[in-house]
Amino acid sequence: MAKKNAFLVSYILDNQPQSVTVEDEAESMTPEQALARLQTQHGGATITDVQVTHIDPERTAFTPGHYQQP
Repeated sequence: MAKKNAFLVSYILDNQPQSVTVEDEAESMTPEQALARLQTQHGGATITDVQVTHIDPERTAFTPGHYQQP
């Protein structure tokens, strides 16, 4: 089974900011690939300003040091 990678996709949908987490087997995702996926989800809605950020589970699994109790 291939490793799933998580991506945070932020975008503007009909003048409203939105974001969604997308899992994919690919190592990277371009804004164009994310836009194609979003268009299948939202049909004919206007989608602009698509940005993709890779979510690294190793970096997000632990509480940052400034939030930990001494």
